[in-house]
Amino acid sequence: MIYKIENKKMKVVLKNEIIELPIKLKEEINKNFKNIKKTGANIWNGEVLCVSECNIEDDKVEIICKKSDYAHYLYGERMGCPKKYECRNLSAGCLLETIDNYYIVGELDENTSYPTMLQVTGGGIDGQDIFDENIDVEKTIRREAMEELKINLNDKESILYNRLSYLYVSEDNEQPGVQLFSKAKSKMTVEEMKKYFEKYYRYLKKDNLELEFKKLHFLKKDNAVEELKKLSNPRRNYLIPLLQIDSKGT
Repeated sequence: MIYKIENKKMKVVLKNEIIELPIKLKEEINKNFKNIKKTGANIWNGEVLCVSECNIEDDKVEIICKKSDYAHYLYGERMGCPKKYECRNLSAGCLLETIDNYYIVGELDENTSYPTMLQVTGGGIDGQDIFDENIDVEKTIRREAMEELKINLNDKESILYNRLSYLYVSEDNEQPGVQLFSKAKSKMTVEEMKKYFEKYYRYLKKDNLELEFKKLHFLKKDNAVEELKKLSNPRRNYLIPLLQIDSKGT
């Protein structure tokens, strides 16, 4: 389910509590993570924030998180956890649009944990985004856009606007999670963005730096969902609902 949250007051907090898991489940989670590493995936078992409460009201949204790790998240994604022990991962991203009205969707590199997956720029919450108990999801969004696309969402010379706009809560048959998205519009056209990203990709490749996206897909706003469905790649569960709600303006 996706919600418009542009005019709602946001409160996102982290409790200093770790999700307790049974020993047998922990062993299965660690085994699964080691097997994924053996495939050559460039992953590490860092801290992950899991949503314990997500309350959406008319004028505000409150999200409360506890701690777990990436191995737990990946196990839930690929094998499935009992509902009691789900890792409802909190992440944040940006639905970025070009000046000539194309959405920018990234395709993950083969060496990531989700090769060829389609998603908007974004990722998990980092420790530097947490101040006391408060989580600054907009800082997460800005950092991810810079790392993955070399786009400064605060730069008014190149970005028309950037505002927190949508919240996605996973359905019962999906990997549990909560995603927050801003909406931003670049002053670059599709062709300019293509050249800009290709240059950035060559730089990352040349200096052997971490690669997130191997390529970008540009979807015309008024036909984005239909164009997305033509692609054979796996895609994030939020992607179609996000494009639908934004393109229709409802």
